[in-house]
Amino acid sequence: MAVLTLINSTAGTAIIGIVTTKLFDSLVGSKFSYKNDKKKWLREKELDLFSELSEEIISVNCENLSVKKDKIQKTISKILFLVENEDLTRKLKNYLFILEEYECYKNHIDLISINDELTKDLNIYIKKI
Repeated sequence: MAVLTLINSTAGTAIIGIVTTKLFDSLVGSKFSYKNDKKKWLREKELDLFSELSEEIISVNCENLSVKKDKIQKTISKILFLVENEDLTRKLKNYLFILEEYECYKNHIDLISINDELTKDLNIYIKKI
């Protein structure tokens, strides 16, 4: 009888241990999975927005600037909301400023070079993420 009680006690302890371990694994695993899913979503969103911005920057010129400027501003505002890189944020804000001031200073601004430089900066940032 004592052996049967010992076996039941050991089995009960083992079941409690298994349930506790499974619950712990589930909680930790779901938190880890959530963080990975969040990182993946952010990376994909950033890549989509960078691609969209690059397309707009490459195709902007003096003739279509007013049309493209609104689209570029909207895309940059979305990027600024997502990224935490101060250097990239500064460069994007500077680019928006240049677009705003272009009409006043178009004789002094080489828009093609500035577009190329920003595209390179986006490319560098994309490779880091």
